[in-house]
Amino acid sequence: MSLAWSVKLVMDKTQEYSRPTIPTLEFSKGMSEEEVFQNAVVRPVIKMLHDLLLAYFKHFIATKKLQFSQLSEKEKTNFIESSFHKDIAFRNEIRGLVIGHFSTAEFLLYAAMQHEINRSINTILKERISSNRESLLE
Repeated sequence: MSLAWSVKLVMDKTQEYSRPTIPTLEFSKGMSEEEVFQNAVVRPVIKMLHDLLLAYFKHFIATKKLQFSQLSEKEKTNFIESSFHKDIAFRNEIRGLVIGHFSTAEFLLYAAMQHEINRSINTILKERISSNRESLLE
C-alpha cells in the first residue's frame, strides 16, 4: 500500500475535524505503514483524549488504593511501567479508549497491523502519563 493511499484511508472526514492537528508530525516516502498510521491517526487521537486518559489513570490509581503522591519518582515510574506490562485488563481498557475513536476504515487498517500498533499505542500512552505525573497528584 502506498503512502498516499494510507494517508487517504486513515483520514476519514468526520474524524478529521474533531482531532487536533499536530504540525510537527512529518510524513515521508520511506515511512512504513505503521509509522504513517501512528502519525496520522494514533497520535492525534491520543492528543484529543489527553484529559480523559489522565482521568482514567487517576481512577485506576484510586481503585488500587495507592497513595501516588507518597511514592518516590522511581516508584511512580515503576508503577506506571508495571501497570502497562502486568495489568492486562488496564492495558486493554486504556488502549480501547484510543481504538474506540478510530473510523471504520482506520480500524480495518489497525486490524491488519494490530500487534505493531498496540505496541505504539502503549508506548505513547506510557510516555504521556509519565510526562504528566504532576497532574495525577491533583
